[in-house]
Amino acid sequence: MRYLILGPLEVRDGDRHVELRGGRQRKLLAILVLHSGEAVSTDRLIEELWDGKPPETAVKALQGYVSSLRKQLGPETIGTVGTGYRLIAAPEDTDAGRFEELLAEARPLERAPAAAKLREALGLWRGPALADFAYDEFARSEIDRLEDLRLTAVERRIDLELALGHHDDLAPELEALVRAHPLRERFRGQLMVALYRSGRQADALDAYRDARTVMREELGLEPSEELQALQRAILAHDATLAAPPRVDPPGPPDPVAAPRGRRLPLAAVAIGLALLGGAAVAIVLTQGNSKDASIVVPPNSVAMVDSRGKRVESFAGVGRGPVAIAVGLRGVWVANAVDGTVDRLDPATGKPVATIGVGADLYGVAVGFGSVWVADGNDGTVTRIDPRINRVETTIPPREQPTLAPAPVFYIAVDSRYVWATRGDELLRINPSTNRVDGHVSIGIPTGLTTGGGYVWVTTQGEQLLRIDGDARNMKEAGSQNLSGIAFAPVYARGTVWVIVGEAVRQVERFTLSVGDPVNIAAARGEFPVALAAGNAALWVLSSDSNSDGNLRRLVAGGRVSAPLRVGKNLSAVAAGGGATWVAVSATG
Repeated sequence: MRYLILGPLEVRDGDRHVELRGGRQRKLLAILVLHSGEAVSTDRLIEELWDGKPPETAVKALQGYVSSLRKQLGPETIGTVGTGYRLIAAPEDTDAGRFEELLAEARPLERAPAAAKLREALGLWRGPALADFAYDEFARSEIDRLEDLRLTAVERRIDLELALGHHDDLAPELEALVRAHPLRERFRGQLMVALYRSGRQADALDAYRDARTVMREELGLEPSEELQALQRAILAHDATLAAPPRVDPPGPPDPVAAPRGRRLPLAAVAIGLALLGGAAVAIVLTQGNSKDASIVVPPNSVAMVDSRGKRVESFAGVGRGPVAIAVGLRGVWVANAVDGTVDRLDPATGKPVATIGVGADLYGVAVGFGSVWVADGNDGTVTRIDPRINRVETTIPPREQPTLAPAPVFYIAVDSRYVWATRGDELLRINPSTNRVDGHVSIGIPTGLTTGGGYVWVTTQGEQLLRIDGDARNMKEAGSQNLSGIAFAPVYARGTVWVIVGEAVRQVERFTLSVGDPVNIAAARGEFPVALAAGNAALWVLSSDSNSDGNLRRLVAGGRVSAPLRVGKNLSAVAAGGGATWVAVSATG
């Protein structure tokens, strides 16, 4: 069993991902992993699990979490020691332990093999350490320690690669590192050297001036003597700064094993997939402006499709189990159910920008009131993210609920005044000014939620579309329509509600609630709709067949449906905005 904390918490049994529940059960495992092989007392576990405010049922709840983890990981993985528990694992059973082993192995090596060993070590990172516990006190010191080790390893690798003549390759990476760590002088010095050796003396001197400005404004200090000496050497064309001959480290990394979130060149991805055989023969990856650009997107990715739905322009790896997408606030926000994270993509390029740890089995995401709102699934809460700093701002517990089995929060939406979330069989109204629930109404078991036309719209397992008047002091149902079939994925667009009912998309008039004729989505081809979104002057429909092959179609005025665009298998979510349409591809099987 392998325990991975250099990114969101994961457990792997060989090549198999072990599914973990969110919330305190996941937090318990993280605490035990940080103390692998050590006994942790019940009192300490309760203190850290409930942040010093445990309920009366804390001991019983802890026993339940331990029992559940033993069922998932195996009864021998967590031992009882006195009044506490111990994760039975050696340091090398964690990616953090392996990371430190590789750092130690690199120290006595010559430059080229040492650089290769450090690249191998840094390749273990999948994102910020313990990303889903970034704001938990129990993880803070270990997160800081591991991040310091990572940055030191990056600095050492870059020193080695500069000595090996890789300055041309390093300049873009160093520019990004300086932006991320503006007060870390070693990165600034390395950037100056890389630029100078690349024939960019003026840019190297600009880098020094920028460093001096930042140091003065932020710290009231001049750059260090080392950085000042480097500036003088650049001005003097010091011979010691001359570029050495290029030497490539041995053993280039396997492109298939690249960490999540780092996009490879498309040609490299094609080669890596070809090595895997099987379905790879169906994959065509092209770059540039080709009119025949077809990309079949791999699992756990989000595809960026042009605004007319003609082709996949790019894709980016995200967390495991992407289930929902929202566009706005200068980002494309992807909720990942398995990892318990939210990925932010750049709407202009589709590239990953940040990963935000939430720690629950996420289910939905929405954007509004300057924040990103996340439905936390079986944790029974709503998380508010501040997009200015890409961090969790607060977690909202919707009223009092049981500790062991809270009612799940599966769907979330916003309108001009409130945030709306389903909790169990209720619709909750959340005031974004106070982060409090100030209204609720019974709705039955929900299957979807949207807002528009002055109402909140809910589909239910009872085959109903409910129209809710949410502005009234006492929230109330203002109409309903029986849809004669299980309905889901409601979307408000063009002044009406669109909803999937069975194998068709139906249109419901907002005032009379009359139901229009069904729009069949390639039923003759054995396909059925799985998700809807509105944006870019169209309605977008995801469909799937019995083999889970998924297509995207554009539904335009008059009920006309565009030709299908094949995207990948197991399509799970769609959203439109920022001049593109975004499609999530979940894991297979």
